[in-house]
Amino acid sequence: MTTTAALARTRVLDRTRVLVLALKAGGTAKTSTCTSLSTILAQRGYKVLVIDLDPQCNSSQVLGYSAFRDGQLGITDVMKQTTELKDAVIQARYQVDDIDPENPDAAFHLIENLYIVPGNIDDPDIDEAERLLNDHRNADSYWIRDGLADMEGQWDVVLIDCPATYGRTTVTAFIALDKNVDGEVIPPVLCTYKEAGALVRLEKKLEEIREQRKYIVKGIEPRMKRVLACSAPNASFGKAEHWKTLAELQEAYGEVLLPLVHWSGEMPKIYRDDCPVPIFAPNSMPAQEYRKVATALGFADRRGLTA
Repeated sequence: MTTTAALARTRVLDRTRVLVLALKAGGTAKTSTCTSLSTILAQRGYKVLVIDLDPQCNSSQVLGYSAFRDGQLGITDVMKQTTELKDAVIQARYQVDDIDPENPDAAFHLIENLYIVPGNIDDPDIDEAERLLNDHRNADSYWIRDGLADMEGQWDVVLIDCPATYGRTTVTAFIALDKNVDGEVIPPVLCTYKEAGALVRLEKKLEEIREQRKYIVKGIEPRMKRVLACSAPNASFGKAEHWKTLAELQEAYGEVLLPLVHWSGEMPKIYRDDCPVPIFAPNSMPAQEYRKVATALGFADRRGLTA
């Protein structure tokens, strides 16, 4: 073990908030939430890091890295221990012009205060994360935890976009939440179909991790403290099933339910435009509602701007 890694294991994150966006269900707005919240927090003056663990690399796409340049580092390089987490960090951006092959970076604007450890959708290892993390030659369960500790003080908040499984990749994100970390697992839940079962399974998985001796001795305590309901029905969208699902969520999780994010046709555009919604549609309903979510999570505007 290197000296840096050894020190990382003995330090705590007392100046960094960690939000893990996870739920074992596909298409539940994890990426929409990750890219929207991270952008809003950056706009409010927080230094923000996104870690894209999803092999679909959607957060990477929305934050400017649908394609990697030669030699660019990504999340699989960290998993294979060919580079440190801190060395794969790059500033987030969004496309504003056609790409010139001679100078592709000129087509993008950088997003102030927002950085990402991206995933490369064209990397042949991107779909092999579970194999990589189970290979004794590569990263162990603590690579995110130790990598963040090694950057202590550099970030105000870290958001981790997880795949729709509870495999080893997602577990490494959960393990980053020990008792010394100000953090939590936030499940974005769609109101378009019944999600109560998925939330129960998430709570069970987190409990299993907390009760394992190897994690108890290290103080690993991942917890779901809040729930975010997305695609909530409104006057122009929603059938009886959607309203029923929302009512069930409010009854079961009312005390920890964050402000609702209602359905909007703006959200799918983040993939077409490769740009987070608070930038391309700052006055839209989802942008305004994600600002309310940010405030409810305790992130006041450091710049004194109106939310």
